[in-house]
Amino acid sequence: MSHTVPPRDRPGRARIALGAHGEELAARFLAARGFEIVDRNWRCRAGELDLVARDAGTLVGVEVKTRSGSGYGHPLAAITARKALRLRRLLYEWVRAHEEHPERLRLDAVGITLGPGAPRIEHLAGIS
Repeated sequence: MSHTVPPRDRPGRARIALGAHGEELAARFLAARGFEIVDRNWRCRAGELDLVARDAGTLVGVEVKTRSGSGYGHPLAAITARKALRLRRLLYEWVRAHEEHPERLRLDAVGITLGPGAPRIEHLAGIS
């Protein structure tokens, strides 16, 4: 009996593409404001940091949330206290893995809502 592979999860691929687009928009947005993007989609066993950037002497882990509209609520509402704690741990892991010694660490969030017209981009510095 032959087994066929089910078709790729199209909604999953669309979600991944949406996230990648949002991360690119966020990186450009932050770079235009003087941030230096030093890493993207860094993964370890504990999870993933969307962006790692430098803002003057501060190393910043950036969580990016992108929505294709307002149907699922505000993108930044998805970042709970528990998620922020996990992101902080990931930033510490990034620092250890890269043997960095930054003056300060910070977590930021960028929420992006796509729709008609230009994307709405909101940046929250120091979420945790």
